[in-house]
Amino acid sequence: MTLSVLSQPPDAAAPPSRHDSMNPYDAFVAGVLRLCSDAGTQQALRRALGRSLADIPARTHAALLRGGLVPDGAGPERRRAYYAVAALIAARPRAQRIAEADGSGKGAAAAADDSATPAGDSDESVAGSRFRPRGTSLGEGLASAVARQGGTGGIKQDGAESRLHLMVRQDVDGLHRMLPAVLRQVASAGVAADYACLLRDLIAWPKGRDAVSVRWLEDYYRTLRRHAAEDKTGEPPAAD
Repeated sequence: MTLSVLSQPPDAAAPPSRHDSMNPYDAFVAGVLRLCSDAGTQQALRRALGRSLADIPARTHAALLRGGLVPDGAGPERRRAYYAVAALIAARPRAQRIAEADGSGKGAAAAADDSATPAGDSDESVAGSRFRPRGTSLGEGLASAVARQGGTGGIKQDGAESRLHLMVRQDVDGLHRMLPAVLRQVASAGVAADYACLLRDLIAWPKGRDAVSVRWLEDYYRTLRRHAAEDKTGEPPAAD
């Protein structure tokens, strides 16, 4: 006698999930979000904002290293990326951090208010971004913020484009100096950055700036084009 195997109906597709390569970055972001639930620790992490490793306070080191969030043996440039992303997360308004802290740490471009879809469940922003298994880049986040220009806090396209063009030409120090202001601007438009994707890109920046820059630029212009098409037809265009 042969037992039949129950299978999922064809129309019951499994929900999209992140690519396995994102796991360590998502785990770091989830850990930082947990740390930020303590006001003192959140302030300690925030003090690393825009600072070099040599200028980071001892309390910040303690917050990240005590729990093993920064990999042992990571070089200075890699460690700086971890501290920078932790500080950027900690610098977000409390309501936005709570909206992202669903336990997954996958803070894709979701609406940054109390009604936002929990990060990790979907990669859709208010402006209609699509799910990205390997993360939503800063270029796409900026474009989504531009798409909200008609609403409260939207970013003007000329300003966003100029800032993006300037960012992709920066060395490590210049990029770290620019990020806090850029992330604040994106957040003010109600778009949450994908911090795990940003961490991966910051780690890659010293040796892979060209590849990361091209991806940010391509994502920015493709996302703008997609939003423009959606505004005209009300329907998302075919995938690129």
